[in-house]
Amino acid sequence: MTNENRSYVIWRTHGAGFWSIVASTLAHCDIAAQRNLIPVVDMEHHPTVYQERQPVGGSRNFWEYYFEQPGGRTVNDIGHDPVLTDGTIPKGYPREIGHETYRELWKKHVRLKTNIADRIASQVQQLSISQDTLGVHFRGQEMRTATGHKFPPTLSQMNAAISHVLENHDFDRILIVTEAQQYVDALGRKWGNRIVPSPTFRLRYQNSYRLKNPPRQNHRFELGFEALQDAHLLAACGGYICGHSGLSEAALLLNENKFKSLIRISQGRNSFRPYVAPWLWYAKAVTPPILGGFSKWIPGS
Repeated sequence: MTNENRSYVIWRTHGAGFWSIVASTLAHCDIAAQRNLIPVVDMEHHPTVYQERQPVGGSRNFWEYYFEQPGGRTVNDIGHDPVLTDGTIPKGYPREIGHETYRELWKKHVRLKTNIADRIASQVQQLSISQDTLGVHFRGQEMRTATGHKFPPTLSQMNAAISHVLENHDFDRILIVTEAQQYVDALGRKWGNRIVPSPTFRLRYQNSYRLKNPPRQNHRFELGFEALQDAHLLAACGGYICGHSGLSEAALLLNENKFKSLIRISQGRNSFRPYVAPWLWYAKAVTPPILGGFSKWIPGS
């Protein structure tokens, strides 16, 4: 069998987030193209956290919930002697999906399912997202305690950044993307009716992925869809404020027009020590900067 007919089977280790899965898939699609192999994404036999027990749209393959197969070949057509990957982002490729490397790979290898693209476009229209909208991605919850993860912003830092942008640019609405309902409540008290929350499933102080009983039909599929949709909503805005996470990076990947204002709040990384990581963000949030706490956000920081 020549390489022209051999399948290159792509999967991702269980537990990876939506946009980390996309990054690894794009990287492996690039490798497949270099080796003249046909990429086949198999996240049916290698399930992700987004897989449902019953088929969605006729498929149990996570990738096919939202995207077309990049090589036009399904898992049923893998054939003999496929090349198998190891379920990770390959060496030499960036881990952050917002890296310029992935922009061309996304355009080359990703095609949204028609129903998914239509659903996202409808939501952009319903929310009236435009260049007059300031997009804010405010990630929190378990990201504050994740071992080795980049620290998310505090509420005061986010409010300071929003104040700065609104003082210097003419945005009439603020799209809030967050999985934490308490952040929507707090920002709503500060910014009133300018706040437009994305239509994302949210909880207070709980992780939506760890619920024992699904709170809605196809809950895990919807969580994946919302990660995809939220990135598109943020990318359609005229300005953008975020921390560092997969979804934050994805909005940069998808943005077609240069943001009039872009603020990325960076403040280091959590400890890799499992007995320190659950507490460090909270300690730094209440500790004065001079003693090692988080600094107040100022323009240019």
